[in-house]
Amino acid sequence: MAIAKKIIKAPAKTPAVMVETKKLSAKDTCGIGCWKMNHLLLCVLLVINTLMLVWVVYNQTKLEADRVGGRDNYKMVKQIYTSDSFKAQQTQQIEQALQMYQQGTTQETPVLDTTLPTTTE
Repeated sequence: MAIAKKIIKAPAKTPAVMVETKKLSAKDTCGIGCWKMNHLLLCVLLVINTLMLVWVVYNQTKLEADRVGGRDNYKMVKQIYTSDSFKAQQTQQIEQALQMYQQGTTQETPVLDTTLPTTTE
């Protein structure tokens, strides 16, 4: 005679995380209020960005003045840069550099013989 085992079902486990779904109504979705808030945020960011740009451009001369040792030195350097003799000197140096590079391209580069001489005795 065969012995029949009873099959016992395990109790159903409750899920660890419960997920609830909810249908959104028209007032729950983003409407005009969100658009206005985003528009306002964009305008505020643009104003802040513009102010920062103006500040950086305005302080550029201060940075240059600090680089040469102060406002007095910066005024003297500006006078040097605007003088005709400085411009002529810079023009002459640039023309010399151009001539040097142009001569370098027109000359043929010498070919070096890298073979080792063979001696037969």
